[in-house]
Amino acid sequence: MARLASISTGFAALLIVVLTASGQVPASDSLLDRPIGSIEVEGLDRVPEQKVFNNIRSRVGGAYDPETAKGDISRLTRLGDFANIDIVASLNTDGTVDLIYVFREERLLAAVSVVGNRVLPDSALLGPTGLYRGSPRDDFLIQRGEREMEELYQRKGYYMAEVSIDRTELEDNDILIFEVNEGPRGKVRAINFVGSTHYSDKELAAEIETRTWFPFFRVGAMDPDQLDADAAAIQRFYYDRGWIDAEVGWDFDRSVSQIDISVYFEIREGKQYTVAGLYAAAPGGEPLSVLSTEQIAAIMNIKVGDVFRQDLVNRSRQTIRDAYGVMGYLDTAVQIKEDRRGDSTGLTLFIEINEGAVADVGLVSITGNSLTKDKVIREEIGFRPGRRFDAREIEDTKERILATGLFGDALVSVQEPDPSTPTTRDVVVEIKEKNTGSINFGVGFGSDNGVLGNISLIQNNFDLFDVPETFGEFIRGRSFRGAGQRFAINFNPGTEIFNYDITLTEPRIFGSPYALGGMAGYFRRDYDGYTEERSSAGSTLSRRLGDVWYGSLRFDAASVELTGLSAVEPVEVQNDAGPETLISTGLILTRTTIDRMSRPTRGSRMQWDIANWGLLGGDRNFNRVSADYTTYLALDRDFLGRVTTLRLDGQVGQIFGGEAPTYDEFYLGGRSLRGFQFRTVSPRGVDKSGDIVPGVPVGGRFMVFLGAQYQRPLIGEFLDGVIFVDSGTVNDDPGFDQYRLSVGFGIRVYIPQLGPTPLAFDFAFPILKQEYDQTQLFSFSADLPF
Repeated sequence: MARLASISTGFAALLIVVLTASGQVPASDSLLDRPIGSIEVEGLDRVPEQKVFNNIRSRVGGAYDPETAKGDISRLTRLGDFANIDIVASLNTDGTVDLIYVFREERLLAAVSVVGNRVLPDSALLGPTGLYRGSPRDDFLIQRGEREMEELYQRKGYYMAEVSIDRTELEDNDILIFEVNEGPRGKVRAINFVGSTHYSDKELAAEIETRTWFPFFRVGAMDPDQLDADAAAIQRFYYDRGWIDAEVGWDFDRSVSQIDISVYFEIREGKQYTVAGLYAAAPGGEPLSVLSTEQIAAIMNIKVGDVFRQDLVNRSRQTIRDAYGVMGYLDTAVQIKEDRRGDSTGLTLFIEINEGAVADVGLVSITGNSLTKDKVIREEIGFRPGRRFDAREIEDTKERILATGLFGDALVSVQEPDPSTPTTRDVVVEIKEKNTGSINFGVGFGSDNGVLGNISLIQNNFDLFDVPETFGEFIRGRSFRGAGQRFAINFNPGTEIFNYDITLTEPRIFGSPYALGGMAGYFRRDYDGYTEERSSAGSTLSRRLGDVWYGSLRFDAASVELTGLSAVEPVEVQNDAGPETLISTGLILTRTTIDRMSRPTRGSRMQWDIANWGLLGGDRNFNRVSADYTTYLALDRDFLGRVTTLRLDGQVGQIFGGEAPTYDEFYLGGRSLRGFQFRTVSPRGVDKSGDIVPGVPVGGRFMVFLGAQYQRPLIGEFLDGVIFVDSGTVNDDPGFDQYRLSVGFGIRVYIPQLGPTPLAFDFAFPILKQEYDQTQLFSFSADLPF
């Protein structure tokens, strides 16, 4: 028995556990938790031993654990240096375990290259692979490189491109050669929607990104990944309109030449669902405590009987939150789920509302303003301590703060309640100030005003009373800032116009909602037979009246003189040579709903201007009223989101109650009535003998203008085309005699670096004109900052 035991023990000692498959770890129970006596490595040539020891967790003296050994293999494999890793574990007579890590190093690539590629350079193809001369040969990276190269070609329109490697060179010489067969470049010539019976191809095309080929501007590439995304977008389009079961796939055909491709989106619409019922409850089906199901249903944007629409569901969710938010429930959470049963096309909307707790406004604090005074920001904050919260004010306050133009960003945060006052929530307004001052240089040119330069100094966060205590404070810009006032100095030298002015506006005088502004300046304009010079000063008191109305009271005083008068100028102009003092007061009311100032697509603007000269003194007594109206109609939106618009304009004005000077009467022409020269749509003056001076307009007391302009995108966001009709007249008496009409076309060039105003170039052709009219085929205008 003793001999048999000895033989058994010796046999166990000779049983050295050896694993020959890569990544295998000895797992004999006889080795588990035994101390590790030694760790050795074999098979290393170029990889240093220390790199191995840095990436293993097994330690001499530690307990042997197969899981730890598996982790060692995983970490070492990720290094990419080894083709195979084995662990040999042996049990010593003293009960310790010796570990030997046996490596077969990955072969190094002697060279890496691409052949057969013409369209894409080697750098574009090889760069993303991470493979280069001297890097370990990694079959996974090689296969991924093949796949990524093919995908790159597909995004460029080479949907038949194939990439393979030269296996012989790789195995025999460690040279990696990617062989590219680019194939022809396919162009998507047509996109078809099969199975759609409720929506037009145009509506569906607006939802996808794949585009047909167009010379020079669109490559028409067929990208399978993009087509997958397009199919998903169409499916969402249907789902959002009640077609919950809609399925969308895609396929394509190619021509014999393999170049022209027709893409087909295959649509199975299914059934359109309607809302059969609405039910609102608190979590767990408990009844609501603030609003009832009937009240929730009444305020929702989607009603029983409506076609299910996801956008209306989303808006309903927000409407419910707003309704609770108005009452001070800041943390209300709303979930809306649809339930379908059987084959019915009616579904029930379950609205789960976690109403939360009501809250009052606590402390309102402001942070982040190192220059701007607190009161400037606080005037835009709608929260008042002690009052019930209105959750809408969180976003409204942020929008008002940003609308001042003084800050780069604003964050309005409602704090968590203090346990001692759970119904009170503090508010923190964090703002990020931005540079509000600038010195600008530019030049404008146009057919009406010639070339006009611009040098301006602007500070939109001015403080008239923040006088610097030291010269250094002034130089560093730490003075005359922080009160939110608008200050500007403009200097405009030009070939026909010379102007400079200074303006200062307090947007909230004495903390009220009224803005008070003042202006002083000098203006000179050269005409053919004389020069008008005007020195002026004035002030304006204005206020916003609701969301769309704006009103202002204006006072102006000016000294006007006509110099350099030619002897042949009409009597009307000679009589107005001056100098004369003109003092006017006026009221302006403006209503605007235009969606944006740059490239508007919808909305309208109306303005009424009533002014009197002479009520407060001066050399003239007369009244002038005018009304302007502009509306934008969106006629079409293409698949790129660009909008085709129709702009309609109307203006009417009348002077009465006295004699206005010629320089303050009405004129049309140039950019204001295209097809006629600047200011030439007007009555003509007479000389001393009473004869008409044909070439010199003197203005009229009545003006009317009607116009329409159709604008359509032509090239991206860069170029639009316009077709227009301008018409109108200027007379001394109300009426439509001496009426003018012109038609024309033009282009608008939008260059973001030059600002939102486009370069405008128009050709106009008079259809109706009068005896002394001076026509103008081409007119233009442009402003260029530099």
